[in-house]
Amino acid sequence: MNRRECLKVTGRGALTVPGRLVVTTCLPVVFIAVMSFHYIPKLLHEILGVAWLLLVLLHLYQNRSWLKNLRQGSWSFGRLLGTVIDSLLILGVLVTILSGLGISNYLLKEVMPLAVQRSIALHQYHVSLPYALLILSGLHWGLHWQGWKRQWQKRMNWSLPKMAGRLLAGTLAAFVLVAGVWGSVMNRVGDRLLMKHIFATEATNQPGGIYVLLLAGMLGLYVLGGIVLGRSRK
Repeated sequence: MNRRECLKVTGRGALTVPGRLVVTTCLPVVFIAVMSFHYIPKLLHEILGVAWLLLVLLHLYQNRSWLKNLRQGSWSFGRLLGTVIDSLLILGVLVTILSGLGISNYLLKEVMPLAVQRSIALHQYHVSLPYALLILSGLHWGLHWQGWKRQWQKRMNWSLPKMAGRLLAGTLAAFVLVAGVWGSVMNRVGDRLLMKHIFATEATNQPGGIYVLLLAGMLGLYVLGGIVLGRSRK
């Protein structure tokens, strides 16, 4: 192997994969932090929202081949389903962030017209759509779970015995199911998706740590759904 080939393998490859893994890992972490706006300063909520948008844009850039390949290949039901979920996710992110910037109380307060800042519709979009994004991002992550898991295993160079792996996966799945269903009920996700005006729920009356666990459980629940969909479409 000559020097150029060596650089191609150990240089570009080593930089590209970890970068994607870091962004993929940070996306749900920052998203849950943004959704925990009841427990953090409002200015920090807006800053985290902008940071999350930048992460989303970086994630799209890193996976820009997806856009380039839309016109290529055949369209199976599984590919169509994944494309619809991804498209709705991108649209939901844009509407959520833009509506949040419109009603900004800090970052864009001096820029946005008062009528925009006081828009009830924008406020409703901004507080309701994140729960749709929670579902869509969970399904998206679940559909790509196997590839993401293999990259982490390769990067971290670890593996579990088959029996131990199944036991751990079963335990985590049971926890996620309980926390996800409980969190969905306490957060009134159905009413959120129907765009009902809700300020506080039983979930927001819990300590911050419990609230974060409920959100993580909800996200995990839809990740499991995405994993099931990914297996059924093969």
